Amino acid sequence: MTDVETIDDSPVPPQVNDAQAPTRSRGRMEIQDVELVGGRRVVRFRPGLNLIQGDITTGKTTFVRLIRSLFGSVPDGLPPEVDLLTAIRGKVVLGDAAWQIYRPVTTTANAPVEIAEAEPPPGREPIAVRLPAAGRERSYSLFLLERLGIPAVSVPQARTKPTGTLVPVTMTDWLGYCIIPGDELDSDVFGHNHPYRDQKRRYVFELAYGYYDFEAAQLNVELRNIELQLEMLDREAVVRERFLADTPFADAGTLLARIAEQDAALHVLRARRRTVAAEMTEATGGQELRDSLLAARYSRDELAVSVTRLEAQLHDLADLEKQLASQSARLTRAIVADEWLVDFDFVVCPRCGNDVDAGRAPADQCYLCLQTPRPAPSREQLLAEQYRVTSQIEETRQVAELRRKSLEEDRTALARLDELIRRTAVQLDEQTATYVSDRAAMLQQYAAEEASIQAEIARLNDYLVLFQRHEAHRQNHEELQARQAEVQRAIERRELGHADAEANVRALEQRILDYLNALRIPQLGIELSVKINRKTYMPEVSGRKFDELSSQGLKTLVNIAHSLAHHTVAIDRNLPMPGLLVLDGLSANTGYEGFDQDRVNDAYRLLRSVAAEYVGRLQIVAVDNELPRSMFLELSGYVILTLTQDNRLIHIHAPDPLPETGRPTTIGDDTLDGDVGD
Repeated sequence: MTDVETIDDSPVPPQVNDAQAPTRSRGRMEIQDVELVGGRRVVRFRPGLNLIQGDITTGKTTFVRLIRSLFGSVPDGLPPEVDLLTAIRGKVVLGDAAWQIYRPVTTTANAPVEIAEAEPPPGREPIAVRLPAAGRERSYSLFLLERLGIPAVSVPQARTKPTGTLVPVTMTDWLGYCIIPGDELDSDVFGHNHPYRDQKRRYVFELAYGYYDFEAAQLNVELRNIELQLEMLDREAVVRERFLADTPFADAGTLLARIAEQDAALHVLRARRRTVAAEMTEATGGQELRDSLLAARYSRDELAVSVTRLEAQLHDLADLEKQLASQSARLTRAIVADEWLVDFDFVVCPRCGNDVDAGRAPADQCYLCLQTPRPAPSREQLLAEQYRVTSQIEETRQVAELRRKSLEEDRTALARLDELIRRTAVQLDEQTATYVSDRAAMLQQYAAEEASIQAEIARLNDYLVLFQRHEAHRQNHEELQARQAEVQRAIERRELGHADAEANVRALEQRILDYLNALRIPQLGIELSVKINRKTYMPEVSGRKFDELSSQGLKTLVNIAHSLAHHTVAIDRNLPMPGLLVLDGLSANTGYEGFDQDRVNDAYRLLRSVAAEYVGRLQIVAVDNELPRSMFLELSGYVILTLTQDNRLIHIHAPDPLPETGRPTTIGDDTLDGDVGD
């Protein structure tokens, strides 16, 4: 082990027989030990009541915030010495199983949290996972909610916009009911003075007590969407009916008959236009000219392809002639030299520069590479090859000349066809000009009639689309109305469950009243009563809202009773709620003198009594500067940590202790063993 724990020497309270303690899996969240990795501190917790005491500025509130960090998000503004910590390691009971947790001290949302089963059943490997601290899927927060049997839901970010953006209710939000810091115990009810936290506080209340049924909320959202769709369909139906009322079409059948009439008229008109075109061809003899023109254009295309092909062939023949002429020149030089041009004598080696002796090899071998030279062609062979190449050059010139003649002939024919095409086109235009001008009025009339009929058909089709859309919307309207009735019935069935929610809240009101009587709070002029406001879910004592209470001491007592009641009612009625309550600064907010000191004593007695009654189901951690002197002997056995100026929460300059024996916990980089003294 790398960290040191300060152990209080006060007597240990009587141990609880777990077999006799009531069991409760849902919501059970019990801390067994917490180690501040890097801060040389291990704190052992016990079931039921746990007390932490110490001077101011010794780290009590910091420890409360680190406990919150173990289960939720790491807050900003922690003191500088927290930078020495690398992680918080804890062993906690979640539901019906114990888990080892290694939570890095970082505010990063995706910081990896290591989780391992502490005591797996015999014969099975322990479950071990690494999850991001937060996130909508597979996160540490969702793991905690699942293990505690708390629903993981998303709620509207703005309560006035149920169909708006949804935000998750996280483990951090539930911890708002579990961990009350010292600066809020006498002023806030689970952070109600902070707008965003107040929204989440109210959602947690509704989820815990049954007012917020997630499925019912989804049904309400669906119902609102259906109502909006029905309103839109009704408005569109009114507009369509007004528009169609000004037309001669009473129904879709009449409209379809009218469209068929217009299609028939358009078919007749187009037939007439084709007849006029045929008459024009017969009357002018233009068909023969068109055939001639098409034939001439086809022939011209073929000649154009032939010209392109011949030009490419002439280019290739010219390249071949150049290659043959170059080869002939080389042969001529070889014949004149009467030897291979590569027949050189070397007196030094071309590689290393040393002298080469011509006598180092037989006469029939090369004295340089020591290989037999290839036989050189004879003069007669060179002359024969020269003759063959010269003949190829002549043949190439003859073929090129033939191709040039063909090219000239094709170009001449191409020019003649261009002229023929031009003359034929002019003749065709002259022959048809008179007839077209005579029939221009008729053709214009047909064109205008055709355009008019087409426009009428398009207009009728638009009307038909409106009719079809109207019919589809009518069917959709009927389906939506049926679904609306179904959703309303489902909502009504779920609203019957609100009676249970009211019973839960009435039980909460009675429990708060019982605890306030146990705390003997001062009378407020009328009979003591407690009411939970059904809109704000804030406690009202004897008709006074929490913010209207007369003193911080009274607010502290109300907060103690209120928070305790939430947890005990949740246990009694099997409501979702983490079974952990941390109260910071009891006497600091209430005071010691006179009447106030008695209330401090009453508060501790109430905590002790409730912790004993719900041991194994609710763990209570009370943090204070100093235990009441009058109750020191009664409470000293519950103290799990005492801090002083010499023994602060986080040890900064203490030397590393020697490792201990014992079974370590393999979560994180260090090990977690048993307690040792300073």
